[in-house]
Amino acid sequence: MKKAALLSLALAGTVVFSSCGDSEKSGAATYDTSPRYAASAEYAANEEAERSDTANESGSIAQVDYKQSEAKAINTQMLVYSCNMSIDVLEFDNAVEQIHDLIKTYNGFIESETYSDGGSSSQWKYADSSKWKSLNVVIRIPSAEYDEFCTATEEIGDMRRKNSSVQNLTTEYSDLKTTLSIYEAKEKRYLDILADIENEADAIAVEDELTQIQVEIAKIKTRMNNIENDVAYSYINLDLNEVREYTEKPVVEETDTFGQRLKETLSDTWSGFLRFLEFLLFVAIRLMPYALFVALIVFIIVMFIKLICRLSAKKAAKNKQQMLRQAPVNAPTPLVSSPAKAPETPPATDNKDSGGKPEK
Repeated sequence: MKKAALLSLALAGTVVFSSCGDSEKSGAATYDTSPRYAASAEYAANEEAERSDTANESGSIAQVDYKQSEAKAINTQMLVYSCNMSIDVLEFDNAVEQIHDLIKTYNGFIESETYSDGGSSSQWKYADSSKWKSLNVVIRIPSAEYDEFCTATEEIGDMRRKNSSVQNLTTEYSDLKTTLSIYEAKEKRYLDILADIENEADAIAVEDELTQIQVEIAKIKTRMNNIENDVAYSYINLDLNEVREYTEKPVVEETDTFGQRLKETLSDTWSGFLRFLEFLLFVAIRLMPYALFVALIVFIIVMFIKLICRLSAKKAAKNKQQMLRQAPVNAPTPLVSSPAKAPETPPATDNKDSGGKPEK
């Protein structure tokens, strides 16, 4: 009985689990039947199919063996050539004319140009002997004529510097082309979806996605056009510098004697003294206006101080006179001690009056 009960319970559990699994499967199999979801599902299916087709065509799914025994050839379909050159010339104007003639001969054009006559930026006109002309020009030449143009340009003057380089854009161009085909397929599908959508909200959402796709397509096409132009026309960055022929000065042998050294020393000393006096004279001339101005200021200050002192003295004397006038008339005069008088001596008596006898 117990075994029968256990078997019945196990059978019931199996039935319950199987029913739950069927319900989950049935729930997973239910899809949203709205137009937007249907369009998205269709887009996902089409995109996956196109990716598989593109991968099969390009062979990108195949595994790459990095341990190659044989070197593969590099694809050189999209190469951009560029060259930097610096040339020195004696006849600058003639060299510039030759460069323009070469550009016309090889069907090129000037992309940018910078010219300088070597003079200062002041308001003065300088002689041609003190100027050093220069020209920097970026030239675009058809790639088929690139080597011949560079060779002809080198013969214009003295080649001082040259730097050539080649940039291979084949891989980038191929990637851009593949990406463009994907975005164009997306654009076509979104246009088809937009034509079938009747709901305004869904149409706006699809239009936003379509706008982003079209912007990316425009960017890719712009980059591809730039690559095609760079491949078709190579770059030559040319610096043209005016130079003059160097002439070495002859060396004159001079004797070195005591008299000659003494003469040169005296001459240099006298010349230096004259230059010093000349310097002092020029300094005095330059400082004379300032010295006169300072002397005038000092003179005015001294005269002003003297005037103030005179006015102060007059004012003090005037105040003293007013004080004396305002003093009282009956004021006691100060006692002045008179000098002591000497005692008077009695007059001498005549001896005749006294009987001619001297007094005892």
